[in-house]
Amino acid sequence: MASKSAKKQTFNVVVVAQNGRLGYEALLFAASLRHHSPDFAGKLLIAEPQAGPLWPNDPRLKPDVREALEALGAQIIPFHSKHFGAAYPYGNKIEMLSALPKGEPFVFFDTDTLIT
Repeated sequence: MASKSAKKQTFNVVVVAQNGRLGYEALLFAASLRHHSPDFAGKLLIAEPQAGPLWPNDPRLKPDVREALEALGAQIIPFHSKHFGAAYPYGNKIEMLSALPKGEPFVFFDTDTLIT
């Protein structure tokens, strides 16, 4: 049993999202987090790959998806793909680590997760 005087630690939640399906999944994730955990005190961070030589198409979120995420209190944090990009999009989970706030604890979820 936890001590009544135990201090709650604030942490951030992060997902990687980009144009297309992952953007819409991130929107569902954010809506489920806000609905089922309205008192969540950390930041909801959406790591977004930026256009560059490793992406043949622009991977950034569409403006309407970005606006909806921000309306749910999400912060979009950009990062640049230096090693993986479109050839290995799972590498985004590694490359986004460089964009996270230094010294702030976080938990990572895939965008196809729902908070219930």
